[in-house]
Amino acid sequence: MFTMLNKKLNRKSWTALIISAIIMLSACSTPNTAVPAAGTAAPKSTGEAAGTNTPMADQQVLKYVTLNMPRSLDPTNVDAQRITSDGIAEPLVMLNDDATLRPWLAKSWKNIEPTLWEVELQPNVKFWSGVVMDAAAVKAALERHQKLNKRASSQIGGVEFMVKDATHLQIKTPKPDPAFIFKLTGFAIHNAAEADRLGDKFNKEADLTGFMKPTQFIPGELLIAEAVAGYWGVQPKLKRVEARLGSDGQARLLAMKSGDTDADMNVEVEQRISYEKDKKFDVLYPPGSTRNLWLNIKKVPAFQDPKVRLALSLALDRKELIDGVSRGFAEPVTGHFPKGLPYALDKGPESDREKAMKLLDEAGWKPGADGVRTKDGQKLQFKLLTYSFFQPTAVALQSQFKEIGVTIDIEPVETTASNQLMLDGNFEMATYCSCGSVTGDLGGQLKSYYYTGLVSNYGGYSNPEVDKLIDQLSAEFDASKQNDLAKKIQQIVLDETAIIYMYNSASWGSAYNSKVKDVDKNLRTKIVPEMYIGK
Repeated sequence: MFTMLNKKLNRKSWTALIISAIIMLSACSTPNTAVPAAGTAAPKSTGEAAGTNTPMADQQVLKYVTLNMPRSLDPTNVDAQRITSDGIAEPLVMLNDDATLRPWLAKSWKNIEPTLWEVELQPNVKFWSGVVMDAAAVKAALERHQKLNKRASSQIGGVEFMVKDATHLQIKTPKPDPAFIFKLTGFAIHNAAEADRLGDKFNKEADLTGFMKPTQFIPGELLIAEAVAGYWGVQPKLKRVEARLGSDGQARLLAMKSGDTDADMNVEVEQRISYEKDKKFDVLYPPGSTRNLWLNIKKVPAFQDPKVRLALSLALDRKELIDGVSRGFAEPVTGHFPKGLPYALDKGPESDREKAMKLLDEAGWKPGADGVRTKDGQKLQFKLLTYSFFQPTAVALQSQFKEIGVTIDIEPVETTASNQLMLDGNFEMATYCSCGSVTGDLGGQLKSYYYTGLVSNYGGYSNPEVDKLIDQLSAEFDASKQNDLAKKIQQIVLDETAIIYMYNSASWGSAYNSKVKDVDKNLRTKIVPEMYIGK
């Protein structure tokens, strides 16, 4: 199993492959609604028939490869964010690829008052241990996220959770937030009491609600999961998932072509054409997002000068990044959000190398004998954190910045390892894929990137006017006013080069062997209960 892929990775000295299993239920809801949208269905109850068109049970094993492998099964851990997509853990509400919501562990929700929400839970849900997942258990899980999850402060910080009865949880927000429910998509529900009892052991022995339960887990290397008997929702047709982390996109492609694996959950540009030309594969891509270059303004003195930040942005040959590095599977960038959205800017950053060099001259950075600019004895030289998916882009950036006298040292890390480095601010520049995308929570997304002091504002950008506008946007219920405020915020951060926007791209799609049936087209990289291996 995975023989060709392992040989390829060993030859290239890449980290061994790893697994993830992803699970979703078919039930759609429009944002901020109390019940599923008309014409859709909520997750079905335990005992629903799996269907009669599925091959024999012993054939229902899905093997897949991915760039992202959890290092922990504890949902509060920064390196466990993939487990929700893997179908091991579950949130109250699931985010679709088109940025709409669907009920999950929450059956419905409603906004009672501007700062008060009520969530109705699915009935008969239990953790793997058999403990009932009631409102008290959900409250404990979300409060544990508030305490331990480093990303929680920007989403559910200051939120109060109150048990109304066993199946109803009320949520009090500090301020009116019309898009609050979107924030719940990032926090998987878990047995907090068991987590407190086990301590660090919970990283490997988590008590969750997903329909796939790990039977073998080597953090950063391997995950095998089997279907849970008596799962509360739609009974899965797949009986087992076997997956590994493949750092090399070409190796993943070879494994797919050889039949060693059934799915590649992180299709990269270099392999996309090969997949699309081969009729054996179905390739699905999510909506595009803005690829950006993070600058650590807080840590690096040179980046505290707006002229230096703007010069780096102007130095980019974005056409080369689009046509060359991205093989044309990208579009020009306009700002934080991809162009064409009602809250996106019409015009994005310029590319002008001559202007970039003039700005650096004005800022006091003069070319040395070796061509590298210096000021007060310091070279204009930075370390660029990147990982395999972004390495071609990193190499292009290194070359482009050299043209204006800036030296870049590329520091590649394993994909999952980059999460903690970014949260700790342990970087100077980074091609980290925290990328602006279509959303139903404009205020929440812009806040996580640009609000002063938030841990997810990795670069440490700060502007009191932006903070004030984000607060205003987050409390605004009128869609037209939301769009106007979002554009105003984006224009300010664009003018100040809070982040360097590179291009818009629909990257990291999924490729499935055509034998994999009933893939959810709105959860492209996730395994849904209806999915099965056909003939």
